[in-house]
This record gives sequence, structure tokens and C-alpha cells, in this order.
Amino acid sequence: MTFLALAGDADELEVEGYFSGIMMLPAPQRDLLAQAMNELLDSTGSTADGAHYSDQYAPSLSGYSDYLRPLTLSPDRYNFSASPVGDHSASYGTVAFSAAATDPSGCDLHLDDVEFRRLHALYESRLLESGAEERFDRITRQARDHFGVSSASFTLITEDLQVIKLVVGPLGQDLPRNLSLRARTIEQDRTLVIADASTDPEWRDHPLVAGSPGVRFYAGHPVCTAAGWRIGALCLMDDRSRTFTENDAQALRYLAAQVQMQM
Repeated sequence: MTFLALAGDADELEVEGYFSGIMMLPAPQRDLLAQAMNELLDSTGSTADGAHYSDQYAPSLSGYSDYLRPLTLSPDRYNFSASPVGDHSASYGTVAFSAAATDPSGCDLHLDDVEFRRLHALYESRLLESGAEERFDRITRQARDHFGVSSASFTLITEDLQVIKLVVGPLGQDLPRNLSLRARTIEQDRTLVIADASTDPEWRDHPLVAGSPGVRFYAGHPVCTAAGWRIGALCLMDDRSRTFTENDAQALRYLAAQVQMQM
């Protein structure tokens, strides 16, 4: 209630997921949660350490800077001036790895640091090795039935492929990454919605839209590891155009969070 009174707009599941370390909230929402906790600590007279904010400047505006233990800013401890764990959209520049630098599958890598670490998280999850699993099948079927689409899938994105971990329905196959709508989904920490791909200038000439299987509607939300790396997506597809409301997007985020909890 304190968080909402401060104009916080994350819902219960998103806050629970954030506190559990399975999803990341935008910096303003994280700061409002920290402010709410510090107000509660203050009102109860607690001597516990205050909740830290998203960067080193916010405490001076919060009124609770004296409550916060100084942070050790080093690679092995806390560093709130760095990009948040769940936000890898910033460019870190290209890092040339030596020939000895390989992904867990043994392939030489000459990728930027962010993509290298994302792939490491994907292979470390071992999800590529375990085939279809009932725990993900249940959530994927729930997604297809809830939205009434022809297909729903949980897809993993490797360095060069989309790999269908679980699909319910006819629309879903392993594809080169450059043809994958799911690969576009993991580029940002938000829901990607294409209401009618046939009339969308960005998508109407895409091979999956202009040719077989004639995709018209797509919605996908990234699926992240506990450390915040976007390794795949929970996706909806249909051969008919559809509307997709903010309530629908929230429901898809809930289901993606359930996939993350299972991971």
C-alpha cells in the first residue's frame, strides 16, 4: 500500500518476482519500492539497514541517506552505478575474444560481451539438453487456451537459432535466428506485439508472414534467468490478426513469470 501510494504501478506478481530475483523492474519502480521500505522502517523505529536505491544519487533526494550503509563499489560486491542485472539493452562495445574463448558448446566466439554472457547463461541453464518438459507444457497450453490463439510456444534463442523448447499448436519450428520473431522479442525487456503483420511495414515482407505459414498475429514476452539474462520467450502466434490489450499483455507477463519460476 505504501508503494502504491507513492505512485508505484508494478503489480503484486511483478514485485514478488523482483524480490525473488527472477525479474527486473525499471529503476523508478525499484526506487519507489526502496522508498516505501525506508518509510516503513522509519515509522516502526527499526534499526535495520535501509533499502538501497538504483544508483548513488537517489539517496540524497530520498531523505533516508543516513539510513544506508555505505556500498562497496567493486566487481565482487555491490555496484549500483552499473546497469541493472535485468537490463542489457545498453551497448557495452565489442570485445574481441581470443581463440580460446568459446561458448559451452565449444564454438569460437567473437561476440560482444553482453551476448557472450547471455549465451553462457543459456547453456548453463541446460534447458537445451532436457527436451520437452511437462512443467513448461502446462504453462504453454494455458497460454494458448487463455488467448484462444492457434499456437503458443516457449522458445530459446542460441547464437544462430531459435530452438522450440515446447510448442502447443501448428505454428512453431526451429529456425535461423535471423528469421525468428522470438529473437526480436529478447532484444528488449518488454512485450512485443504485432497485431496484424500483413499490414505492418516492418513485418509484412518477413518470410513467415509473406510466405508459409502466413503468420498474422504475434505476441511474445522475454523469459529471463534468475540473473536477468533474456534467454528465450513465451510466445503466441495466430494466422489471423487480433487485438491485444494492456490486460492481455499483463496476462502474458504473468505466464512468462511462471515459466521463470519453473526455471
